[in-house]
Amino acid sequence: MKKLFTTSGALLVFALAFMSAASQQNDSAVGEISSMQEGITFPENIQTIIDAKCMGCHKPDARNEKAKEKLQWEKVAAMNTEEQSHLVAELFEILEEGKMPPPRMVERNPDMKLTDDETKQLLAWVEAEDKRLKGK
Repeated sequence: MKKLFTTSGALLVFALAFMSAASQQNDSAVGEISSMQEGITFPENIQTIIDAKCMGCHKPDARNEKAKEKLQWEKVAAMNTEEQSHLVAELFEILEEGKMPPPRMVERNPDMKLTDDETKQLLAWVEAEDKRLKGK
């Protein structure tokens, strides 16, 4: 009887150790998958800026046809990696040159102007996404 408990105890310890090791491997695999995620990602701080400063014009039900045709944020996830990479390059240029939001929009709605901090956050995000999409 004592031998049965000893064997059962050893098996239980082995099973727990095995399950713990398997769990740690799964956790690292999940981390690897998420770091290898394809497509543009939108951290919370970036999504907040986009929602506040961009979505008014660049969404499917926007009144400005030109802005809708140029970019609809809701369609970005459906773009292939090459299209997203091109979008990132274009966003970088637009942010660097201060083209968005357009001056007329800022005249009518001064609160739509990107702050220096928002511009810096967006530029850092665009640069990081560019590197990630290109696998650098």
